[in-house]
Amino acid sequence: MCIVVYAMRVAVALSGGVDSSIAAFLLKEEGYDVVGITLKLYDDESDIKQAERIAEFLGIEWHCFDYSSEFRKRVIDYFFKTYSEGKTPNPCVVCNRDVKFNYLIEASERLGCQRLATGHYARVSYRFNRPLIAKSDSTKDQSYFLCFLKEKQIERLIFPLSEIGSKDTTRQIAKRLGLGLAQKKDSFDVCFIEGDYRDLLKNKLKDKAGYFVLNGKKIKRHQGIFGYTVGQRRGLGIAYKEPLYVKRIDPQTGDIQLSTKKELYKRTVKASVENLLYAPDRRFKATAKLRSKMEEVPCIVELNETYFLLKFNSSVFAPTPGQVACVYLDGVVVLAGFIEEAFD
Repeated sequence: MCIVVYAMRVAVALSGGVDSSIAAFLLKEEGYDVVGITLKLYDDESDIKQAERIAEFLGIEWHCFDYSSEFRKRVIDYFFKTYSEGKTPNPCVVCNRDVKFNYLIEASERLGCQRLATGHYARVSYRFNRPLIAKSDSTKDQSYFLCFLKEKQIERLIFPLSEIGSKDTTRQIAKRLGLGLAQKKDSFDVCFIEGDYRDLLKNKLKDKAGYFVLNGKKIKRHQGIFGYTVGQRRGLGIAYKEPLYVKRIDPQTGDIQLSTKKELYKRTVKASVENLLYAPDRRFKATAKLRSKMEEVPCIVELNETYFLLKFNSSVFAPTPGQVACVYLDGVVVLAGFIEEAFD
């Protein structure tokens, strides 16, 4: 009797970049039946064409699905709304939860795939008897951007780049393959906006002009709150005996309160509970990040029904309303939410 063993069918989210391309290549090399999936989320189709070329180069099946209307409602509208409230949005974290992973998993299931892989530098770890997002072994870690993902999403994921030492290693593989992507730069801008996002905000939203305020005194008029964020120093155009920073933005009056740097350091941060994956108790020791490039900082977490407090061992610089607080326990993401306010 002949026994036929079928390779596991795995969908790979092909973005047109080097990371997702190498993720697909590595899975194919390991013998998986690889299917490329690309989501059309906004008008620029250059990445879609690039993803199609990569799939053809790798010799894998490829599909493209249009979710631009969902992206507009769930991410672009959120982006504008958050700025109109005087806060700073994090569209990547929201998009990963509400759009990308939702629809990538849905599409992969329609195509008969058992798992979904992406080019993120992160790991899936079965800690505390549940699937959780863990930090990558790479020097580049993107677990922060995945902190809103739910257990049902996480359990279907594969991260082929989790054990690659660095982004340079990924680029070297691409160069050896002749993919033509080895020198493609990482994107740090808002993906759906070409040029300066401030110009788009001014066109889309009612410009909320107001005054820079220092020690209760209006010192200079500014052109609109959308060009500023808490902790910002550059671009204020104000001469003072020491550097000034944005301390608070009032979306009602349009006034922007300024302060010196030392006044922006806070010990306690309050955040909404957006994703609670695990908590050993209502009060526990952990580490946390308040922005993607920040190093993890030790803290005490105090958990409520709708919000949590992070009490840091030492003050942290400029916790920014609207940004995401991500809590780690033993190297895995256990809790995340939007920063609401910070205290001394």
